[in-house]
This record gives sequence, structure tokens and C-alpha cells, in this order.
Amino acid sequence: MPIVRAIKSTAGALRDKAKGRRKPPASPFGGFKKRTISASQMVRSLAALAPDLGLMYRVWIREEFDPGFREELMLVVSKLNACRFCSWVHHEWAQISGVSDEELAQLEQLDPKGFDRRKWVAISYVRALVKEDFRRVQPALRRAMQHKYSPREIRQVELIARVMDLGNRGGNSFDAMRSRLRGVPAADSRVVDEVILSSVFLVVAPAVLLYLSRASNRPFLDLARSLIDYTRQQDGQGAAARKSQ
Repeated sequence: MPIVRAIKSTAGALRDKAKGRRKPPASPFGGFKKRTISASQMVRSLAALAPDLGLMYRVWIREEFDPGFREELMLVVSKLNACRFCSWVHHEWAQISGVSDEELAQLEQLDPKGFDRRKWVAISYVRALVKEDFRRVQPALRRAMQHKYSPREIRQVELIARVMDLGNRGGNSFDAMRSRLRGVPAADSRVVDEVILSSVFLVVAPAVLLYLSRASNRPFLDLARSLIDYTRQQDGQGAAARKSQ
């Protein structure tokens, strides 16, 4: 299975390093710069979300917030954080939730012409929140949100952004471990945190794939191969972009 192969590949890289057969410091990441998170930060952030469990239930289970738009917002945050795994998952999830390929393409390009004003304000808002690490946003953008959304809807949008940001940084920590094994460690990430969060990732990933498999009526292995192909494609595009610089 793809997940098993990933574990074996990681184990093999560790054995090579232990035997002194270091690979060249070339990496498809070309210097790891994605936002990660420590294990302790993850625990504290999850604990901070505890008061919002009821709101999470209403957003994700009762679907009081449009599920298609929820997935679009999560995809926007994933793209901003450059989390390859989350971007693929929420692209698939958005399709399952009824978002058209045309709208997803417009989202990829961040084309405001493809969205009504109400949606575009929320898209701009979640991007601003993540860029500012949820500390502040421009007053004009905040006023635009208050004009288009109720206070409860704004809380829902902010919660969606926070949950996705945590997921992205956890996924990026798995990528940071892979980058470290290739000889390019992230400057602001510790190996112990990468090991812990990579272990969580390898447990959660199959469960997410299984959910998507059942929701889309697609074979589990087909989805796993699609995820692997997507991440490899992203690696290739990143390497090509760096060579052109």
C-alpha cells in the first residue's frame, strides 16, 4: 500500500544516514520554508479550540455552513500555506460537496471575477487572517465581512480558517521530516516535533482517504495513487520554478 511504502522509504533513508551513506543535499524542496508547528503548539492550539466544539459540530456535522463553500475556504488556506496533502484532500472534498470544476479552477487562480462579492470577501478574509497569524486584519476588510455576514457566520468562517491552518502546519511538518531526510532541514523545526507529527499524519492520512473513498465511491488505492501523483507533480513544479529563478 502507498502508506506502507512511504514508511519503508522513510526507514530506508534513516538506515542510509546511520551507515554514513549521506545523500547529496539536493532536495525537491530546495530549502524548506513552509510553515510548520511543534507538537506542544499543536496540543495548545487544539485545546484552545475546545470551547468551539459545538460550533465545529454545527459546521462539519450538521452542515449549517454550506459544505461546498467550507471546502473552498479550506482549499484557499491550504494553498496559502503550501500544504500539498491538504490541497489535494480539500480539492477532492470540494468536488464531492458539489463544487464545479470551473469554480475550483477560478479558485486556483484566485480570480475574483469567478465569485460573487459575498464569497470573495470571505476568501479574502481567511487569507488575511492566516497571513497575519490571526492577530488582525485590515479594518475595511473586517467591515466588509460584517456587512456581508452575521456575527455567527463570521465565527464559523474564522473557525474554518483556524482548523485548516492547524491541519496545514501539521502536514507541512511531515514534509519537513522528508526534507530533513534529504539533507535540507527546516530552520525553525525540530526533529522530535517532526517525528511526532509525522506519526500522527501517517495514522490520519489513511482514515481521510477511506472517508473520501466511501464518499466518492472510488477505490481506496486509486485515491492513494492520485494523492501521490499530485504531490509528485507539485514537487516537480516547485523544482522547475526554482531552476528558472
